[in-house]
Formats: sequence, structure tokens, C-alpha cells
Amino acid sequence: MTVDKGELAADRIRLRILRRNLGEHLAIYRRAAGVSQPELSRAMRRTRTTVSKVEHGTRGMPEASWRIADEVCGADGALIAEYQALAEAEQDYRRRWRAHQRHARQAAAQPAADVLRAAPVPSLMARERGQAGEREGHSEISGVETELAEELMRELVETLARSLGRRRALQVARWSLGIVGLAGLDADECTRMALAVRSPRRVDARVVKNLATTLAYCKRQEDTLGPAEVLDTVMAQREIVRHLLDGDCPENVRRPLSTVDSDMATTIGGYLVDMSQHDMARRYLEHGRRAAHKARNPACAAYAASRTNFAAFVRGDTPTALDTAAAARSLAARTDAPRLKALAELSAACAYALDGQYGPCMAAWERAGEFLAGASGTGAESLAYWFHDGSLNNSLSKCLSLLGRPQDAVEAATTGLARYDRTLYVRNYALCEVRLGTALVLAEDITEAARVLGDAASLASLSPRLTTELHAARALMHPWAGTPAVATLDAQLEAHGLKPTTTPS
Repeated sequence: MTVDKGELAADRIRLRILRRNLGEHLAIYRRAAGVSQPELSRAMRRTRTTVSKVEHGTRGMPEASWRIADEVCGADGALIAEYQALAEAEQDYRRRWRAHQRHARQAAAQPAADVLRAAPVPSLMARERGQAGEREGHSEISGVETELAEELMRELVETLARSLGRRRALQVARWSLGIVGLAGLDADECTRMALAVRSPRRVDARVVKNLATTLAYCKRQEDTLGPAEVLDTVMAQREIVRHLLDGDCPENVRRPLSTVDSDMATTIGGYLVDMSQHDMARRYLEHGRRAAHKARNPACAAYAASRTNFAAFVRGDTPTALDTAAAARSLAARTDAPRLKALAELSAACAYALDGQYGPCMAAWERAGEFLAGASGTGAESLAYWFHDGSLNNSLSKCLSLLGRPQDAVEAATTGLARYDRTLYVRNYALCEVRLGTALVLAEDITEAARVLGDAASLASLSPRLTTELHAARALMHPWAGTPAVATLDAQLEAHGLKPTTTPS
């Protein structure tokens, strides 16, 4: 069977038209039913942004979500029928695309099937295939993109094995599979990414954007699932970036590619700090700083300095925390990013708290709040997109506990919890609960502290740092170990696989 490449291009156009039409019809039915985008998103357990993208035809949804949308919007099966027609068209395109690839590879080397069978698909990718339709905010990986990614992996292994050896070829191909699958790239972008990995001189602005988009996606997943779930995938992405920078990529993309490299290295460093891998985290954070300066990007450099301050704060390293806070402030001042400036001020507040300086700590915290007040929109494009009033008060609570002001720490943590969207920032919400519980223990309100810490225990597996702080809070409760409230907390900890810490640390 021979399939003309022009026919495939025409098929892709038809698929895009079908997706766009389906999205437009969803919008029509939704408005006719008097349902808002936020209402529909809640019914489907997704974000309003997802609904908007679906209605514009730039994002897909699994059939289960279309069934909910059909019912909520009163479409009487029309949306389901149209979705199924699209799914059939995608399946037909998949078959034709595979036939074209087989024909194009007739003269190529024998497929490295034995290598592929031994290759574990990245863990997050595997989970995404099974859970993408169930979790809010997950990117959709349609059957077309998954199949194309697998075909591209085979092609990459065949091509690279001759020059790199099978082991290295397999690594590069697996990185490619992870990135094209998680980014939800269409066929053209899958091909673009594969060609760039195979030949770095073909890197262009679109490839760099795809890398940045995939990193942003993983960051959002970390907000919900914790660092352990995305660390391997982000590391694999960074290997692609390093592979491209070490190759003969064009000079005009080296600076933006170094910017992505800095963001990835700094992000990995933050994850490793959260997982108590401090030595390795230090290396990644240092690389993030160097890459930011190579890219001449003060925003990335400020972000790396703030994350290095975070690492020092977690370790209790006061001199490093003070030095990196000063660097973060200086670098952030060279940007027009209020959210990043707020993060730099919080870095200073944390450093002052470690040093026992209450006045300077509160002054820096107030400046952080002022910068945040001047930040417009959701901050989605900011390196510090996750930084808002909730996270600011969360960290303040920790600082106030360190400074011996537990009642103020309780107030700050309570304010922080009220400002979090716990469906988007699951780990940080739980961490704020632990900060509240710690402050309540220090204020000797043991019954309420045990209740709050018990609520956080169910999410402790999201983060080793969360577990560490939870255990530290329980250790502070040693004088009240015989009370019913603490006994109940211990039972909750054991139920979630956490051995209670019964002695002060």
C-alpha cells in the first residue's frame, strides 16, 4: 500500500477542520443551554482553560468527557456522534500514516525491535495514558499523537543506532517519545522534534517553544502530583536540550535554548531539594545560574538565585541564604517581572528569619506583598507563576514559627490556606496545613493541631519535605503523647504508611 505524502497533509487539514467544528458546536450547545465555561469545566472536572481550548479546536478530550459535556449541554447525543466520527477519522489517518512510514523505510536498516521491547516508557507517560481523562488539568494525548510518537521512536532508533550505538540511540529516542507525547504535539511537530534530535542543526524557534511548553506542562503536574512523579521526565527533557546544545544547533537559537536549559536545571534543583537530595540539587541549581548568564537572561538568573535561597533555607544554611537572597533581589530588580521580584523579597524574608531578624523579615514580606499586588493576570507566563498570596503566607508562617511567634504563624497559615486553590496546588496546600499544625503545637493548641496534621497526612506521599515537616511537627507533640488527640493522629499517620515520630528532633 502506497500513500502519497500530499494526501496525508490533506488528511491532517481535514482532521483539524473536524476538531475545530466539534469545538464550535460544543460552544453553541453550551451557550444554548445557559451553561458557562466554568460550570462545564467543573462538571467535567477540568479547568476553564481546557474547555476554552477544546472549543477553539486546539485541544482534545477523551470520550468520557464528551459524554458529560453532551449531557450537561443537552446535545442529545449530537456531540458524542461527532466526536466518534472524529475518532474514526483519526484512526484511519493513523493507518495511512503508518503505511507511508513503512514504505519510506523499506531501504532502511532492520528495526531495533529487541531494543524497543527492553525500553521502559517514562513512568509519567504511562500513567498519563491511563489517567489523562480522569485528572483535572491533564493534557490530552490523542491516539494519533501516541502512535506517531511510537513510530518516530522506531525510526530514531534505526537511524541513530548506526552512528551512536544502540544504547545511546535508545536513550535519545526515549527522550523524544517522552517529550512529544507529553507536549501533545501534532504530527508535524512530532516530525519537527524528531528531526531536531537526530540533527541539532535543524533546531528552530518552534522546537525551542515545544521544549518550553512541555516543561511548563510538567511543572503544572508537579503542583498536583508532587516532584517524584515528574522528576525523571523533566530530567529526560533536559537531556534533549543538552544534546541539542552540544550539537551543531544554529547560533541564533543558542540563547533561547540556554534559557530553557536554565529553567529546566533550576526546576530540577528545586525538585531535588524537596526530595532531600541536597548535593545533587546544588549542582543543578548552579548549572541553572550559569545557563541563565550564558543566555543573558536576568529573570532566569533571579529565579535560580531564589531557588538556591530556598535550598539554603531548607538546610538551615543562614550565610548562603542571606547571600543568595541579595543576589536574587539584585537580579530581579533588572527585570519588569513583579511576581519574580516578590519571590526575591520572600527569599530575603526567609533568610532574615533564619538569622533571627524579625523586623527585616517582616519588611521584606511586606515588600513581597506590594510586588504581588502590582502583578497583573494569573502570572501563567512567569517563572514564578505559582507564587501568590497563599504561598506568600505559607512561607511567612514558617518564618514566624522560627522567630518564636506561633500565634502570628497560625494567622499567616490560616490566611494562606484560604488563598490556595487546593485542586491546583495540592502539595503546597498540604504543606501549608503542616505549617498551621506546627504553629498550633507551638501555641499549645494540641487538639486542633492534631486535627490539622491528620488532614495533611493523607497527602504526605506527595513530597518528602512534606513528610519531614509532618514528622517534625509530631515530634514537637511529645509532651502530649498520651492524649486522645495525639493517639488519633498517630493512628492516621500509621494508616498512611508514616511511622509516628515520638521523640523530639
